[in-house]
Amino acid sequence: MGTVTSFNLDGELAPAGEIAGMFADLSAKFWNQPHIAADLIELCRLDLAVMHRAPDEQAERHPAAKTLSQAKIDAVLGERWRGNNLFSPAEKSLLDFTEYYYMDPQSIPDEVAAAVVGQFGESGLVCLVEALGFIDSRIRLALVYSTLSA
Repeated sequence: MGTVTSFNLDGELAPAGEIAGMFADLSAKFWNQPHIAADLIELCRLDLAVMHRAPDEQAERHPAAKTLSQAKIDAVLGERWRGNNLFSPAEKSLLDFTEYYYMDPQSIPDEVAAAVVGQFGESGLVCLVEALGFIDSRIRLALVYSTLSA
């Protein structure tokens, strides 16, 4: 996959040995699965990066997100996606879920989860929860490691 940040998280984790490779391999799976397109996962990743105030993450683009428009990227980074007609109901359901997830995964309202299920099915919801957990942990790890190396 390569790193998702200009800070080389995978390189920092390499001394951990085999587990670091497993972590990178698992990361790659979220970008190549049948439930939610990579471009949509990237929108969620960027939304998490904004909420974490992680500028390196905001500046990077995942290579699997090949057709994501700059206008949508800018709207997410500028926190202007909610009322933006560029975003489909499916995209808005993912971003809304992402923001609740960031605040507290236990507090996600049923109707927010139901909106994701309505667009992507139960498998899509499970994929989203797993992807968000993994992406959130990568962003947090990158922030910690980049702070330590500064």
